[in-house]
Amino acid sequence: MVNKKATQATPQPSAVPQRKAPTTTAKRPERPAATGSGGQPPKPPTPQRAVTQRPSVMAARYEGLQKAFRETVAELRKVQWPDRQTTRNLTLVVIGMAFSLAAILGLLDAGLTRIIEWLVKL
Repeated sequence: MVNKKATQATPQPSAVPQRKAPTTTAKRPERPAATGSGGQPPKPPTPQRAVTQRPSVMAARYEGLQKAFRETVAELRKVQWPDRQTTRNLTLVVIGMAFSLAAILGLLDAGLTRIIEWLVKL
């Protein structure tokens, strides 16, 4: 049986050593401090900014609502809707469960009310 790990070629490091970037940096020549009027150094010029218009907050919200509406419609198209008979049967099951739970809770309430009234009379 042949060991697959031993037969696979492993990448060999290159024989040429990698050169490192020079560590010394050329220093910029220092310039004498210029003085403006009154002996104060002059203020640096303010950088010019490109004027870009941002969309308004209302436009961004409107676009977000449009996107949410489109995604909702797309998801609703993917839904597999039940047929009429299945819908009717499941509706009857829900109504039946609601009535049975109401009856159970009503009987439980009536029973506990009688027990508490009996305890109060003692």
